[in-house]
Amino acid sequence: MFANIALPASDEIVELMARSSKDERPFKVDLSVGIYKDANNNVLLMKAVKAADQQLANAGRNKSYVGSKGDLEYVQLLQELTFANQTVTGYVSGVQTAGGSGGLRAILDLIKLANPEAKIWVSDPTYANHIPTIKAAGLAYQEYPFIDKKTMTLDESGMFKTLEKLGENDVVLLHGSCHNPSGLRLTLRHWQQIAQLAKSKNFLPLIDTAYQGFADGLHEDAAGLITIANTVERLALCVSCSKNFGLYSDRVGAAYILSPTQAEANTAQAQLAIMSKATYWVPPSNGAEIVKTIFKNPELKKLWSDELAEINVKIKAIRAKLCAAFRQYSGGNYFDYILSQEGMFAMLPATEAQMEILRDKYAIYGLNNGRINLASIPEQNIDYLVESILTVTRDDK
Repeated sequence: MFANIALPASDEIVELMARSSKDERPFKVDLSVGIYKDANNNVLLMKAVKAADQQLANAGRNKSYVGSKGDLEYVQLLQELTFANQTVTGYVSGVQTAGGSGGLRAILDLIKLANPEAKIWVSDPTYANHIPTIKAAGLAYQEYPFIDKKTMTLDESGMFKTLEKLGENDVVLLHGSCHNPSGLRLTLRHWQQIAQLAKSKNFLPLIDTAYQGFADGLHEDAAGLITIANTVERLALCVSCSKNFGLYSDRVGAAYILSPTQAEANTAQAQLAIMSKATYWVPPSNGAEIVKTIFKNPELKKLWSDELAEINVKIKAIRAKLCAAFRQYSGGNYFDYILSQEGMFAMLPATEAQMEILRDKYAIYGLNNGRINLASIPEQNIDYLVESILTVTRDDK
């Protein structure tokens, strides 16, 4: 049965995590996976998450199945957060999913059902799991320009020239805020332009929101989504709680559809539930219960939002210190682009070969495309990190 199957392509991030874990060099800096680490280089367990988890344990929660739509109270509360408690035009329906990636897959399966000829447009570059998930759903994809690799800034002209050519068989996958991997920022003006193009060209916006709260704040980071939702008749949205709650392994997410009628919204919700049922039957409940407990307790919700804001401040401080170190050691301002970005990530102007040199010779682990996770940079390692990067890349700058 399985004798002639080929080995699949390796998952770069998982492979690097394993490789880094075996690297015992004391100066190692692992910036490969998107997690936030505290000053002691430990993955942070947020105080509100710990308290909510303990409350649930004390209450003797059961481990029964949830329905195929998931916990709809959680789904509604997460929707309110994602839309910053603002009412939008149309009807929103949703289901609980196994992380944001599970939500994306359910939405893609729904798109496949609705229009097998649909093409998914992703930014160049995009999150590492986007294209494999699109392929697994049996849909075609194409890339739209996003980053100018010479300046490491937004390729605004290239992006809009491409979007202007799209039509009703196209789906544009957008990052709600804090673009992964580039950290590039779409301004409100950009979102307004995209919204108007989606309306006039009739393409479907599909928004992946995984970093709400890591740019300008929980409410502010919803501005792009709300702008589009109040302009178009239909959009799709997948949401992850991995980053802003630190619930990485609990796989907490949701998928939503905005529709012009309640009947269409209800049908979309029922189909999303069936799409998920064919992969993992029902979603995991533990992480969603934690999120729901935090949302329903004003003290825990404030504790969580305050801690998230503190994390955001710390990441921005690392971004500023990193940029200052690049100025100091390079004698120039090329790396100032880092300050104009947002969220956990930035991209280095490095080739795949140079990223391998950084890993092999300097024990600095980033992705092949140059992505590094700023939220995992120990402050005491900034000088070493910058000097190493410049040593490897300065020949090209």
